[in-house]
Amino acid sequence: MNLQELQNAWIEAGNKVTDLFNKKVALQKNYEADPESVSAEDMKKTAENYNKAVQARDFAKQNYDDAVEAQKVNKPANKPVENKTEEKSKNIASGFKDMLRNPMKYMENLSSSSTADGNAGLTIPDDQQTQINTLMRQYDDLRDLVTIENVGTDHGTRNIEPFSEIIPMDQLDDIPDDSTNNSDYKWQDKDIKEGNYPSVKQLSYNIHDYGDVFFAPNDLINDSNANIEAWLNQHIARKNVVTYNSKIVGLLPNSQKKATITKLDDIIDALGELDMALWGGATLLTNKSGFLTLAKVRMSDGSRAMNVDPRTQQTTFNMDGMQYINVRVVEDRYLSNNTTVGGKYQSHPFYFGNFKEFIHMYDRQQMSLLTSNIADKAFRRNQTAIRALNRFDTKIWDDEAMISGSFDKVESQPMLMQAVTAPTSTDSGK
Repeated sequence: MNLQELQNAWIEAGNKVTDLFNKKVALQKNYEADPESVSAEDMKKTAENYNKAVQARDFAKQNYDDAVEAQKVNKPANKPVENKTEEKSKNIASGFKDMLRNPMKYMENLSSSSTADGNAGLTIPDDQQTQINTLMRQYDDLRDLVTIENVGTDHGTRNIEPFSEIIPMDQLDDIPDDSTNNSDYKWQDKDIKEGNYPSVKQLSYNIHDYGDVFFAPNDLINDSNANIEAWLNQHIARKNVVTYNSKIVGLLPNSQKKATITKLDDIIDALGELDMALWGGATLLTNKSGFLTLAKVRMSDGSRAMNVDPRTQQTTFNMDGMQYINVRVVEDRYLSNNTTVGGKYQSHPFYFGNFKEFIHMYDRQQMSLLTSNIADKAFRRNQTAIRALNRFDTKIWDDEAMISGSFDKVESQPMLMQAVTAPTSTDSGK
């Protein structure tokens, strides 16, 4: 048994002890209520079973502890992994510099040691990927809105069920809710009833390859590692943000061309169309021109409905003085306005929902680089061509988690005027 199996055996043995202890307590209560209902043989047998279960639990715990200690003592030393490109530096900048200087060496590795996943060249390590992700957040990466699932295969399936169709689990025991605990525990011998899932459907993902070829000047080879790293990180971060965002926005449903929202109450009505369980993580998404329109809306006291929370620096929209929703904005060139057939502006897009339930992204985590100085343009320009590959897929998970609409202008709330009575001469004379 491995360490995880030993731990599971210990936990299972502990659960059995708890069940038998509860059975002992129940027998005691039944005996106190009616001594004739419980035989001495039942009490003796229950006590014996309980004692055996305690011994089995302690034994399982000892085995688990011994295995943990043995693993600490016998932990093998890390052996160096043989690699034809061992001369690469441990950090990505040195490795990338080596790739710029000796692109043919990596091309040879591509032809002699490429895997079925096509993962060849210089794979970007986790620490470097973290730096790239930090840069991406500066460019308003929309991935934090959706659910990201890291996967180890190029394809797979998931069973999904809309939130509105989920039903509660069945109660297995027959213990009354009045805390009398009058149970014979026969329910423990019954099979769990198989659930009825008429709305469950299967979703399949297939990892796609996304590539970009860009050029590095050959004098970059002589630059410092820090400058190479900064240049590479910035280029990949920008390209990744645009790629990820375009795939996320591309899954949004088409918004109605004719404006469906004209006042604040219409936004509240849109909130009502969403399942209440999804309200907590809901976000309002529009494009930049739509954002500028909403930023001009004012509440009845004259304050702007659009504000920035000083604690989180998150832009929020005040709908009714009590409900605030987060706002995210996409450039018009990626999320365009609705237009007529002739191309004339008609309305701004409006999306409101829980994006983490709406979209799931499956990330293969295999971003890699490969260089060549003999490619056509690279050779003629005295530059080095760099090919970057990224691998992921995006799918709609629950289409009921998103509400779409559109707006042109949203009316501000009417101003509340407080009546002020001017003092009379009689009042002033008092």
